[in-house]
Amino acid sequence: MSQYDKQYEQEIALFGTPYASFETFVKEHAIDDGLALDLGCGQGRDALMLARHGYDVTGVDASQVGIEQMVERAAVLGLRVDGVVADFHEFALDGMYDAIVLDSILHFQKADFEREIALLDRLVARLNRAGFLFIFVHKSPAKERVLHEWLQENMQAVALVQDGYIDYVYEEKSTGFKSPFQMFMFIVEKKVSK
Repeated sequence: MSQYDKQYEQEIALFGTPYASFETFVKEHAIDDGLALDLGCGQGRDALMLARHGYDVTGVDASQVGIEQMVERAAVLGLRVDGVVADFHEFALDGMYDAIVLDSILHFQKADFEREIALLDRLVARLNRAGFLFIFVHKSPAKERVLHEWLQENMQAVALVQDGYIDYVYEEKSTGFKSPFQMFMFIVEKKVSK
């Protein structure tokens, strides 16, 4: 059982709606019938948004409850979203994607640092040319530095499209708990080979 299962049962949209600037970017760059992957998708807020903009989406999360809620919501809305219950680090990456999302799942802590960097490298290999990798981390100079250093090491494969801070409010409607903070949005694009 995932640590989030109980929370997802209590809160139908625990993490709210997609970040406005993320959705604006997707709206401007969406590919009809593009393929998207949302790792650590939870209840599917980002996966459902990508599907609304024309992507066929696979959402992967360790929470059975979150995956079920996402798939049910997609069916009601007539969206093309599949769900897989799995550890996103262990998920077999065998397809190619036009968009990959990592929202609040990278922490770059000592214990997982190499594993997370290796995941980024594997994901870039699974991006179609001109595909986007969307990364969202909590505002932190250390995390931002890691992402920029990773980018410098991968300049032959990807280019920075956009980075910056976005405001976010975490809110639990069932308890009334509310916490505003900032996220760091980091978007890279797979380079088109010449």
